[in-house]
Amino acid sequence: MTFFTLLYIRTNRFSEEKIAVAILANIEGIPYFEKDESKLNFALKNLSPDMRKLVKKGIRLMDFDVNKIRRGETSLSFFDPPYAKRMLKEISQGKRGVLCYSELYELEKVISFDKLFAKYIGTKSVSPSKTKTNTFKARFKDYIDTQKFAQFAVNYKLKANSYPFIYRDMTIDLCRKSNYFTVFHTVDFSKSIQTIQTHISRFRLIVQSLQQVSQEEGLGTGRYYMVYESTSAREKMELIKAIRAEKNMGYKIIRMTEMKDYV
Repeated sequence: MTFFTLLYIRTNRFSEEKIAVAILANIEGIPYFEKDESKLNFALKNLSPDMRKLVKKGIRLMDFDVNKIRRGETSLSFFDPPYAKRMLKEISQGKRGVLCYSELYELEKVISFDKLFAKYIGTKSVSPSKTKTNTFKARFKDYIDTQKFAQFAVNYKLKANSYPFIYRDMTIDLCRKSNYFTVFHTVDFSKSIQTIQTHISRFRLIVQSLQQVSQEEGLGTGRYYMVYESTSAREKMELIKAIRAEKNMGYKIIRMTEMKDYV
């Protein structure tokens, strides 16, 4: 069976005017989410900058959640009735009614998501920034945009002349320095093996440098986390497994969705 809901932007609270900008669907157990960039931009143009930012973040998080289910990181169905009702309510909270969803609709005949999108939203239009905003780095940025990580410095700079083992300036995605260092740094396993290995090597240099600085400054043992998203590629899964099997490496490799457990 196919279930879907439409996502609307309410452009005028007095006239109840709203524009359908995206669709969330479950087609034979597989979740899909897609938005129309041109309709979204048109619907948001008269809103305040803060509200535009808030709505766009909500949409990006929806896209993130759908992909998390497709990667098998959670078994929750978007259209399990209790969950769907709670999810649609929660994602609209804080948007002052600007972002809203329709009821869940059921289709007896299974159709492709592209046909469903074309029927209820229209022809897909993609902004030049779509690829950029859907990157692992962008999803990471959205994930850490909570009070939980408020005490962390984003893009923490390491100057080569101030840290041992570092031959050029480097940047840590997320770092907190207290009585010890707590570091979260992403490695994108959607890249090539060569690129992944390069970033892993850089991260190891970062860990070694901060460990040395900690020893010199009398700080406690740091906590260092390499952050990744799941991958289905066998070679990359084997690499993750090999990293986990290493002993005395001074850091852990964790999924992005596990980060809050280590703060």
